[in-house]
Amino acid sequence: MAFDKILWVVNYDKLSDFVAEASAAKVTGVAIRTDNDLDAAITAFHAKNIKVYGWRWPSAKEDAAMKEAAKAVALFGKGLDGYYVDPEGEKGKPYDWDLPGLGPLAAKFSQTIANAAAGKPYGVTSHYRGKAQHKNLPWAEFFQHATVLLPQAYWRVEVGVVGHGDPADNYAQALKFWKAAGGKLERIKPMAGEIAFAKPAEINAYAAAAAANHVSELHFYTATDTVKPAVWAAIAAL
Repeated sequence: MAFDKILWVVNYDKLSDFVAEASAAKVTGVAIRTDNDLDAAITAFHAKNIKVYGWRWPSAKEDAAMKEAAKAVALFGKGLDGYYVDPEGEKGKPYDWDLPGLGPLAAKFSQTIANAAAGKPYGVTSHYRGKAQHKNLPWAEFFQHATVLLPQAYWRVEVGVVGHGDPADNYAQALKFWKAAGGKLERIKPMAGEIAFAKPAEINAYAAAAAANHVSELHFYTATDTVKPAVWAAIAAL
């Protein structure tokens, strides 16, 4: 199966280094957190025929959330290829979306960006267990305008193993939990991660799980200086 491969990043020191890294990994797109210089990134990556998506875990406070939405709208006007919102739960923080009553804000945020996307991807990413993890998060309002759903089916992260540490099992669980949260199965594209803690065989197992579910879109979180060369090679080989 031919895959679209999207490499995610939080921050980078030099844009040119990240462009070279993504190009070597033979990805078709990059997802860059919007506190980076997306204007420069769009120009640099488009020159390499690589798409650029913005992403952010936005504030759950209206003023700050809608400022992020306005930033996304402006970036679409500069050639952004899509946007992914990352609502999570974080007790006591201004970006805690796992609270009752946030549906109207989630709907306003999503509709604003989806309108500007004008058919380009507007996606949602969050914990792979969906409502089982964040029961008060306004899933329906975020999903309403989404064209792609991206559960974080990570099998190993900095603090240890997630689930059973099995890429195929976490992939299957992500599909199940996000369908239960109201997601349309054909829109669900589970993510791999964290690739700094992954092994090449696990990258292959993740891709095999996608192919078995007829999913041709792969997402890799996240590019860091500690990703092993063999893992980069495995991603490039897909």
